[in-house]
Amino acid sequence: MSFNIRERRLKNDHRLLQELHQNSDLIDLVQSDGNPPDRYTIRYKCRGVESVDSRNKPVIRDVHEVSIYLHAEYPLKQPQIKWLTPIFHPNIHNTGAVCIGAWWPAKTIDELILNMGDMIQYKNLDPKDPMNSKAAAWARRNRHLFPIDDRELKGAQEAPLEITLGDDEDDLGIKLL
Repeated sequence: MSFNIRERRLKNDHRLLQELHQNSDLIDLVQSDGNPPDRYTIRYKCRGVESVDSRNKPVIRDVHEVSIYLHAEYPLKQPQIKWLTPIFHPNIHNTGAVCIGAWWPAKTIDELILNMGDMIQYKNLDPKDPMNSKAAAWARRNRHLFPIDDRELKGAQEAPLEITLGDDEDDLGIKLL
């Protein structure tokens, strides 16, 4: 992959991540390194399961952090991801390794970050192919608890456009709702 193509992709991903951070009250860009950035620390401020107690009840955590490294083969191969805070999820190993499912080069970092946030909230999980079998068994028995947090991660959405015909049929009037 050409350096210029990679650099352009990294710049675009950084822009998308900044937009996500600006629009969401639940996702913070804690740190970025590189020029353009290829290493990130992301903080999520949403409810997730840190562990389960002795009665098999979820122990809730409201702040989660993950590191993302966009290595030299990114975006052809998925980024290196490591969970930094304790989390109990079928698709996140105790070591912090994350199974994000299928990866394709057109997937952007903001999509990845939203996908992982959905994992925290138990909106996104696959207990049939787990990295954490104990969490998978717990998830299968406790589906009635999901989502753990139903708030939208994306944040403020742009107002939809309404297109109406004006007095003259050739004239389009566009107004924000």
